[in-house]
Amino acid sequence: MRRIAIVYDLGSAGVYDIISALEDFAIPVFVCGDSQHEEFPYDVMSEFGALCDIRGMSLPAAAERLREFSPEGIVTFSDHVLDLAEELADALGLPFHDIETVHALTRKSVQRRLLNACGASRVATRLVRDSAALSAAWAEVGGPAVLKPDTGTGSRSTYRLVTEKDFRQACREVFPDESVPAAGHEPFVLEAEIPSPGSAGPWGDYVSVDSVVSEGSIEHLAVCGKFPLAEPFRETGSFFPDALPRESRAAVTEVVDRALHGLGVRWGIFHTEVKLSPDGPQVIEVNGRLGGRVNDLLRRTGGPNAIEIAARVALGDRRGLPKRPPSPSSGVAFMYAKVPPADAVGLLTVDGMDALRRRPEVSRVLALQEPGQEIDWRSGRLGHTYICFGKVETHTELESLVSELDDIVRVTYLRSTP
Repeated sequence: MRRIAIVYDLGSAGVYDIISALEDFAIPVFVCGDSQHEEFPYDVMSEFGALCDIRGMSLPAAAERLREFSPEGIVTFSDHVLDLAEELADALGLPFHDIETVHALTRKSVQRRLLNACGASRVATRLVRDSAALSAAWAEVGGPAVLKPDTGTGSRSTYRLVTEKDFRQACREVFPDESVPAAGHEPFVLEAEIPSPGSAGPWGDYVSVDSVVSEGSIEHLAVCGKFPLAEPFRETGSFFPDALPRESRAAVTEVVDRALHGLGVRWGIFHTEVKLSPDGPQVIEVNGRLGGRVNDLLRRTGGPNAIEIAARVALGDRRGLPKRPPSPSSGVAFMYAKVPPADAVGLLTVDGMDALRRRPEVSRVLALQEPGQEIDWRSGRLGHTYICFGKVETHTELESLVSELDDIVRVTYLRSTP
Protein backbone atom coordinates (compact mmCIF):
# COMPACT_ATOMS: atom_id res chain seq x y z
CA MET A 1 0.00 0.00 0.00
CA ARG A 2 0.95 3.65 -0.31
CA ARG A 3 2.80 5.24 2.59
CA ILE A 4 1.97 8.55 4.24
CA ALA A 5 4.10 10.43 6.75
CA ILE A 6 2.26 11.39 9.95
CA VAL A 7 4.34 14.03 11.79
CA TYR A 8 3.36 13.32 15.38
CA ASP A 9 3.32 15.33 18.61
CA LEU A 10 1.08 16.58 21.42
CA GLY A 11 -2.54 17.20 20.44
CA SER A 12 -2.46 14.82 17.50
CA ALA A 13 -5.23 12.40 16.68
CA GLY A 14 -4.70 9.15 18.59
CA VAL A 15 -2.34 6.51 17.24
CA TYR A 16 -5.03 3.82 17.15
CA ASP A 17 -7.49 6.22 15.48
CA ILE A 18 -4.93 6.96 12.77
CA ILE A 19 -4.13 3.29 12.23
CA SER A 20 -7.82 2.40 11.99
CA ALA A 21 -8.60 5.26 9.58
CA LEU A 22 -5.78 4.30 7.19
CA GLU A 23 -5.92 0.51 7.35
CA ASP A 24 -7.62 -0.03 3.98
CA PHE A 25 -5.49 2.21 1.79
CA ALA A 26 -2.23 3.46 3.34
CA ILE A 27 0.53 2.62 5.81
CA PRO A 28 1.13 5.37 8.38
CA VAL A 29 4.77 6.33 8.84
CA PHE A 30 4.85 7.99 12.26
CA VAL A 31 7.51 10.70 12.25
CA CYS A 32 8.58 11.42 15.83
CA GLY A 33 11.06 14.14 16.64
CA ASP A 34 12.17 15.67 19.91
CA SER A 35 9.05 16.51 21.91
CA GLN A 36 8.88 18.72 24.96
CA HIS A 37 5.57 17.24 25.97
CA GLU A 38 5.42 13.48 26.54
CA GLU A 39 6.53 10.03 25.47
CA PHE A 40 4.49 8.38 22.73
CA PRO A 41 3.57 4.69 22.07
CA TYR A 42 6.50 4.01 19.76
CA ASP A 43 6.02 0.23 20.02
CA VAL A 44 2.43 0.49 18.76
CA MET A 45 3.52 2.78 15.92
CA SER A 46 6.12 0.22 14.85
CA GLU A 47 3.78 -2.77 15.12
CA PHE A 48 0.82 -1.39 13.20
CA GLY A 49 2.57 1.11 10.95
CA ALA A 50 6.14 2.29 10.59
CA LEU A 51 8.19 4.42 12.98
CA CYS A 52 10.53 7.07 11.61
CA ASP A 53 12.42 8.10 14.73
CA ILE A 54 14.21 11.41 14.10
CA ARG A 55 14.88 12.38 17.70
CA GLY A 56 18.18 14.18 18.02
CA MET A 57 18.65 14.51 14.25
CA SER A 58 19.37 17.63 12.23
CA LEU A 59 16.82 18.55 9.58
CA PRO A 60 18.90 17.18 6.65
CA ALA A 61 19.46 13.91 8.49
CA ALA A 62 15.77 13.70 9.44
CA ALA A 63 14.70 14.28 5.84
CA GLU A 64 17.04 11.54 4.60
CA ARG A 65 15.75 9.19 7.27
CA LEU A 66 12.15 9.85 6.21
CA ARG A 67 13.08 9.45 2.54
CA GLU A 68 14.00 5.83 3.27
CA PHE A 69 10.30 5.11 3.93
CA SER A 70 9.23 6.50 0.49
CA PRO A 71 6.15 8.43 1.67
CA GLU A 72 3.82 9.74 -1.04
CA GLY A 73 2.20 12.33 1.21
CA ILE A 74 2.63 14.08 4.53
CA VAL A 75 0.17 15.35 7.14
CA THR A 76 0.15 16.40 10.78
CA PHE A 77 -2.64 16.72 13.33
CA SER A 78 -0.54 18.73 15.81
CA ASP A 79 0.02 22.49 15.96
CA HIS A 80 3.41 21.93 17.54
CA VAL A 81 5.05 20.40 14.46
CA LEU A 82 3.58 22.34 11.54
CA ASP A 83 6.99 23.96 11.00
CA LEU A 84 8.73 20.57 11.01
CA ALA A 85 6.16 19.06 8.64
CA GLU A 86 6.67 21.97 6.22
CA GLU A 87 10.47 21.54 6.29
CA LEU A 88 10.26 17.79 5.71
CA ALA A 89 7.68 18.19 2.94
CA ASP A 90 9.87 20.79 1.22
CA ALA A 91 12.94 18.54 1.44
CA LEU A 92 11.05 15.55 -0.02
CA GLY A 93 9.00 17.49 -2.59
CA LEU A 94 5.65 16.54 -1.05
CA PRO A 95 2.56 18.78 -1.24
CA PHE A 96 2.09 20.77 1.98
CA HIS A 97 1.84 24.35 3.22
CA ASP A 98 4.63 26.71 2.22
CA ILE A 99 6.51 28.54 4.95
CA GLU A 100 4.38 31.70 4.61
CA THR A 101 1.21 29.67 5.18
CA VAL A 102 2.74 27.94 8.20
CA HIS A 103 3.56 31.35 9.68
CA ALA A 104 -0.03 32.45 9.04
CA LEU A 105 -1.29 29.37 10.89
CA THR A 106 1.08 29.46 13.85
CA ARG A 107 1.72 33.15 14.53
CA LYS A 108 -1.40 34.93 15.73
CA SER A 109 -0.09 38.40 14.83
CA VAL A 110 0.47 37.37 11.20
CA GLN A 111 -2.85 35.55 11.04
CA ARG A 112 -4.90 38.45 12.42
CA ARG A 113 -3.43 40.86 9.89
CA LEU A 114 -4.50 38.52 7.06
CA LEU A 115 -7.94 37.85 8.57
CA ASN A 116 -8.64 41.56 8.91
CA ALA A 117 -7.45 42.18 5.36
CA CYS A 118 -9.83 39.59 3.85
CA GLY A 119 -12.84 40.66 5.94
CA ALA A 120 -12.98 37.52 8.11
CA SER A 121 -12.51 39.68 11.23
CA ARG A 122 -12.38 43.29 12.35
CA VAL A 123 -10.07 43.15 15.34
CA ALA A 124 -7.52 45.73 16.49
CA THR A 125 -4.31 43.88 17.36
CA ARG A 126 -0.78 44.66 18.54
CA LEU A 127 2.31 42.44 18.89
CA VAL A 128 4.09 43.11 22.20
CA ARG A 129 7.46 41.92 23.48
CA ASP A 130 7.88 43.80 26.77
CA SER A 131 5.93 45.75 29.38
CA ALA A 132 6.50 49.09 27.64
CA ALA A 133 5.03 47.79 24.38
CA LEU A 134 2.13 46.22 26.26
CA SER A 135 1.41 49.51 28.02
CA ALA A 136 1.36 51.36 24.71
CA ALA A 137 -0.89 48.70 23.13
CA TRP A 138 -3.28 48.82 26.08
CA ALA A 139 -3.52 52.59 25.75
CA GLU A 140 -4.47 52.19 22.07
CA VAL A 141 -6.71 49.11 22.16
CA GLY A 142 -8.28 49.41 25.61
CA GLY A 143 -10.61 46.88 27.14
CA PRO A 144 -12.16 44.48 26.95
CA ALA A 145 -9.17 42.86 25.27
CA VAL A 146 -7.45 39.48 24.99
CA LEU A 147 -3.76 38.95 25.73
CA LYS A 148 -2.27 35.66 24.52
CA PRO A 149 1.02 34.15 23.33
CA ASP A 150 1.76 34.79 19.67
CA THR A 151 2.34 31.06 19.15
CA GLY A 152 0.27 29.61 21.99
CA THR A 153 -2.12 26.65 21.81
CA GLY A 154 -4.82 25.16 24.00
CA SER A 155 -5.81 28.44 25.73
CA ARG A 156 -2.40 28.61 27.41
CA SER A 157 -1.74 31.88 29.29
CA THR A 158 -4.71 33.65 27.71
CA TYR A 159 -5.86 36.68 29.72
CA ARG A 160 -9.02 38.77 29.55
CA LEU A 161 -8.31 42.42 30.27
CA VAL A 162 -11.22 44.67 31.15
CA THR A 163 -9.92 47.03 33.81
CA GLU A 164 -6.65 48.74 34.61
CA LYS A 165 -6.23 46.24 37.45
CA ASP A 166 -6.51 43.34 34.97
CA PHE A 167 -3.89 44.97 32.79
CA ARG A 168 -1.43 45.54 35.62
CA GLN A 169 -1.80 41.96 36.89
CA ALA A 170 -1.28 40.45 33.43
CA CYS A 171 1.69 42.71 32.75
CA ARG A 172 3.39 41.57 35.97
CA GLU A 173 2.84 37.90 35.12
CA VAL A 174 3.71 38.01 31.41
CA PHE A 175 6.71 40.37 31.66
CA PRO A 176 7.86 40.02 35.29
CA ASP A 177 11.47 41.14 34.76
CA GLU A 178 11.75 44.56 33.15
CA SER A 179 15.54 44.22 32.99
CA VAL A 180 15.19 41.48 30.34
CA PRO A 181 15.42 42.93 26.80
CA ALA A 182 12.41 42.53 24.51
CA ALA A 183 14.18 39.81 22.50
CA GLY A 184 14.37 37.69 25.66
CA HIS A 185 10.60 37.57 26.23
CA GLU A 186 8.03 35.33 24.61
CA PRO A 187 6.02 37.56 22.23
CA PHE A 188 2.35 38.12 23.04
CA VAL A 189 -0.50 39.70 21.09
CA LEU A 190 -3.06 42.10 22.53
CA GLU A 191 -6.35 42.04 20.63
CA ALA A 192 -9.65 43.81 21.09
CA GLU A 193 -12.19 41.26 22.26
CA ILE A 194 -14.79 40.38 19.63
CA PRO A 195 -18.19 41.40 21.08
CA SER A 196 -20.54 38.68 22.31
CA PRO A 197 -24.08 38.40 20.95
CA GLY A 198 -25.73 38.98 24.31
CA SER A 199 -27.39 35.69 25.20
CA ALA A 200 -26.41 32.43 23.53
CA GLY A 201 -28.76 30.39 25.70
CA PRO A 202 -27.16 27.35 27.32
CA TRP A 203 -24.36 27.20 24.74
CA GLY A 204 -21.15 29.09 24.12
CA ASP A 205 -21.13 32.21 21.96
CA TYR A 206 -18.82 30.64 19.39
CA VAL A 207 -18.62 27.54 17.19
CA SER A 208 -15.89 25.64 15.37
CA VAL A 209 -15.68 24.51 11.77
CA ASP A 210 -13.42 21.69 10.56
CA SER A 211 -12.62 21.89 6.86
CA VAL A 212 -10.51 20.07 4.31
CA VAL A 213 -8.76 21.88 1.46
CA SER A 214 -7.46 20.24 -1.70
CA GLU A 215 -5.79 22.35 -4.40
CA GLY A 216 -7.55 25.40 -2.95
CA SER A 217 -11.03 23.82 -3.00
CA ILE A 218 -12.72 23.93 0.42
CA GLU A 219 -15.14 21.35 1.82
CA HIS A 220 -16.51 21.58 5.36
CA LEU A 221 -16.63 18.42 7.47
CA ALA A 222 -18.28 19.61 10.68
CA VAL A 223 -19.75 22.63 12.42
CA CYS A 224 -19.55 21.97 16.17
CA GLY A 225 -21.34 23.78 18.95
CA LYS A 226 -19.48 24.77 22.11
CA PHE A 227 -20.20 24.84 25.80
CA PRO A 228 -19.69 28.23 27.50
CA LEU A 229 -16.07 29.16 28.19
CA ALA A 230 -14.64 29.04 31.68
CA GLU A 231 -12.89 32.24 32.74
CA PRO A 232 -10.90 33.73 31.25
CA PHE A 233 -10.93 31.84 27.90
CA ARG A 234 -10.73 28.13 28.68
CA GLU A 235 -12.72 25.70 26.56
CA THR A 236 -15.14 23.33 28.27
CA GLY A 237 -16.06 21.09 25.33
CA SER A 238 -17.87 20.61 22.04
CA PHE A 239 -20.87 18.88 20.59
CA PHE A 240 -21.97 17.80 17.11
CA PRO A 241 -24.16 18.81 15.41
CA ASP A 242 -24.28 22.46 16.39
CA ALA A 243 -27.53 24.10 17.53
CA LEU A 244 -27.46 26.99 15.03
CA PRO A 245 -30.32 28.02 12.73
CA ARG A 246 -29.60 27.17 9.10
CA GLU A 247 -29.03 30.81 8.10
CA SER A 248 -26.50 31.32 10.90
CA ARG A 249 -24.63 28.15 9.95
CA ALA A 250 -24.40 29.34 6.34
CA ALA A 251 -22.98 32.69 7.49
CA VAL A 252 -20.40 30.87 9.63
CA THR A 253 -19.15 28.63 6.82
CA GLU A 254 -19.02 31.62 4.47
CA VAL A 255 -16.69 33.54 6.80
CA VAL A 256 -14.53 30.41 7.19
CA ASP A 257 -14.24 30.19 3.39
CA ARG A 258 -13.11 33.80 3.37
CA ALA A 259 -10.55 33.16 6.11
CA LEU A 260 -9.02 30.08 4.48
CA HIS A 261 -8.72 31.84 1.13
CA GLY A 262 -7.29 34.90 2.91
CA LEU A 263 -4.59 32.78 4.56
CA GLY A 264 -3.67 31.30 1.19
CA VAL A 265 -4.07 27.65 2.14
CA ARG A 266 -3.94 25.09 -0.66
CA TRP A 267 -3.85 21.75 1.15
CA GLY A 268 -4.73 20.17 4.44
CA ILE A 269 -7.26 20.04 7.22
CA PHE A 270 -8.19 23.05 9.37
CA HIS A 271 -10.01 23.87 12.59
CA THR A 272 -11.50 27.38 12.68
CA GLU A 273 -13.14 29.00 15.70
CA VAL A 274 -15.81 31.59 14.93
CA LYS A 275 -17.35 34.12 17.35
CA LEU A 276 -21.06 34.80 16.87
CA SER A 277 -20.79 38.57 17.26
CA PRO A 278 -23.78 40.97 17.06
CA ASP A 279 -22.46 42.21 13.69
CA GLY A 280 -22.18 38.73 12.22
CA PRO A 281 -19.67 35.91 12.64
CA GLN A 282 -15.99 36.80 12.98
CA VAL A 283 -13.06 34.41 12.99
CA ILE A 284 -11.29 34.00 16.34
CA GLU A 285 -8.47 31.88 14.92
CA VAL A 286 -7.59 29.23 12.34
CA ASN A 287 -5.58 26.15 13.28
CA GLY A 288 -3.74 24.01 10.75
CA ARG A 289 -4.97 20.68 12.07
CA LEU A 290 -8.09 18.69 12.92
CA GLY A 291 -9.98 19.92 15.99
CA GLY A 292 -9.50 17.97 19.20
CA ARG A 293 -11.93 15.02 19.42
CA VAL A 294 -13.85 16.24 16.35
CA ASN A 295 -13.33 12.95 14.52
CA ASP A 296 -14.82 11.11 17.49
CA LEU A 297 -17.87 13.39 17.48
CA LEU A 298 -18.35 12.85 13.76
CA ARG A 299 -17.99 9.08 13.89
CA ARG A 300 -20.43 8.66 16.77
CA THR A 301 -23.16 10.43 14.80
CA GLY A 302 -22.65 8.59 11.52
CA GLY A 303 -20.37 11.20 9.93
CA PRO A 304 -17.25 10.71 7.79
CA ASN A 305 -13.81 9.82 9.11
CA ALA A 306 -11.94 13.14 9.09
CA ILE A 307 -8.55 11.46 9.64
CA GLU A 308 -9.06 9.31 6.55
CA ILE A 309 -10.14 12.33 4.52
CA ALA A 310 -7.08 14.34 5.58
CA ALA A 311 -4.79 11.45 4.64
CA ARG A 312 -6.45 10.96 1.25
CA VAL A 313 -6.08 14.66 0.45
CA ALA A 314 -2.41 14.52 1.41
CA LEU A 315 -2.02 11.62 -1.04
CA GLY A 316 -3.78 13.56 -3.81
CA ASP A 317 -6.93 11.43 -3.63
CA ARG A 318 -10.16 13.50 -3.39
CA ARG A 319 -12.55 10.53 -3.53
CA GLY A 320 -15.12 10.52 -0.78
CA LEU A 321 -14.87 14.21 0.11
CA PRO A 322 -18.24 15.59 1.29
CA LYS A 323 -19.79 18.34 -0.79
CA ARG A 324 -21.45 19.99 2.20
CA PRO A 325 -21.32 19.70 6.00
CA PRO A 326 -22.67 16.22 6.78
CA SER A 327 -26.03 15.80 8.45
CA PRO A 328 -25.68 13.43 11.42
CA SER A 329 -27.72 10.28 11.12
CA SER A 330 -28.61 10.14 14.81
CA GLY A 331 -28.29 12.02 18.06
CA VAL A 332 -25.93 14.63 19.47
CA ALA A 333 -22.39 13.55 20.40
CA PHE A 334 -20.52 15.55 23.01
CA MET A 335 -17.21 16.00 24.79
CA TYR A 336 -17.43 17.90 28.07
CA ALA A 337 -14.44 19.03 30.17
CA LYS A 338 -14.60 19.95 33.83
CA VAL A 339 -12.42 23.05 34.16
CA PRO A 340 -11.14 24.21 37.58
CA PRO A 341 -12.01 27.75 38.70
CA ALA A 342 -9.40 30.35 37.85
CA ASP A 343 -8.34 30.76 41.48
CA ALA A 344 -7.77 27.00 42.05
CA VAL A 345 -4.17 26.10 42.87
CA GLY A 346 -4.66 22.44 43.77
CA LEU A 347 -7.10 19.53 43.47
CA LEU A 348 -8.36 18.24 46.82
CA THR A 349 -11.09 15.64 46.17
CA VAL A 350 -13.08 14.10 43.32
CA ASP A 351 -16.17 12.01 44.14
CA GLY A 352 -18.76 10.48 41.83
CA MET A 353 -16.70 9.46 38.81
CA ASP A 354 -18.10 5.91 38.94
CA ALA A 355 -21.64 7.30 39.05
CA LEU A 356 -20.88 9.37 35.96
CA ARG A 357 -19.51 6.31 34.15
CA ARG A 358 -22.73 4.44 34.86
CA ARG A 359 -24.88 7.07 33.15
CA PRO A 360 -26.33 5.58 29.92
CA GLU A 361 -25.55 8.76 27.96
CA VAL A 362 -21.86 8.60 28.87
CA SER A 363 -19.51 6.34 26.94
CA ARG A 364 -16.15 7.23 28.50
CA VAL A 365 -14.73 9.31 31.35
CA LEU A 366 -11.07 10.30 31.63
CA ALA A 367 -9.64 11.59 34.91
CA LEU A 368 -6.84 14.01 33.98
CA GLN A 369 -5.81 15.18 37.45
CA GLU A 370 -5.39 13.36 40.76
CA PRO A 371 -6.08 14.71 44.26
CA GLY A 372 -2.97 16.44 45.53
CA GLN A 373 -1.90 17.80 42.16
CA GLU A 374 -1.13 21.47 41.74
CA ILE A 375 -3.30 23.45 39.32
CA ASP A 376 -2.58 26.57 37.29
CA TRP A 377 -5.26 28.04 35.02
CA ARG A 378 -2.54 29.22 32.63
CA SER A 379 -1.95 25.63 31.48
CA GLY A 380 -5.20 25.77 29.47
CA ARG A 381 -6.65 22.42 28.41
CA LEU A 382 -3.81 20.53 30.11
CA GLY A 383 -5.35 21.56 33.45
CA HIS A 384 -8.79 19.97 32.98
CA THR A 385 -9.99 17.90 35.93
CA TYR A 386 -11.83 15.30 33.86
CA ILE A 387 -13.36 14.83 30.41
CA CYS A 388 -16.47 12.83 29.63
CA PHE A 389 -17.75 11.67 26.25
CA GLY A 390 -21.18 10.51 25.24
CA LYS A 391 -24.25 10.85 23.11
CA VAL A 392 -27.84 11.97 23.65
CA GLU A 393 -30.82 12.18 21.35
CA THR A 394 -31.44 15.94 21.41
CA HIS A 395 -29.82 19.24 22.37
CA THR A 396 -32.44 19.58 25.13
CA GLU A 397 -31.21 16.31 26.68
CA LEU A 398 -27.63 17.53 26.42
CA GLU A 399 -28.49 20.76 28.23
CA SER A 400 -30.16 18.77 31.01
CA LEU A 401 -27.22 16.38 31.41
CA VAL A 402 -24.61 19.13 31.60
CA SER A 403 -26.65 20.97 34.23
CA GLU A 404 -26.53 17.82 36.41
CA LEU A 405 -22.79 17.11 36.13
CA ASP A 406 -21.72 19.12 39.17
CA ASP A 407 -24.22 17.15 41.28
CA ILE A 408 -23.00 13.82 39.89
CA VAL A 409 -19.27 14.53 40.24
CA ARG A 410 -18.36 16.63 43.27
CA VAL A 411 -14.95 18.29 43.07
CA THR A 412 -13.21 20.40 45.68
CA TYR A 413 -10.18 22.59 45.05
CA LEU A 414 -7.57 24.39 47.08
CA ARG A 415 -8.15 28.06 46.30
CA SER A 416 -5.59 30.84 46.28
CA THR A 417 -5.86 33.53 48.94
CA PRO A 418 -6.55 37.09 47.71
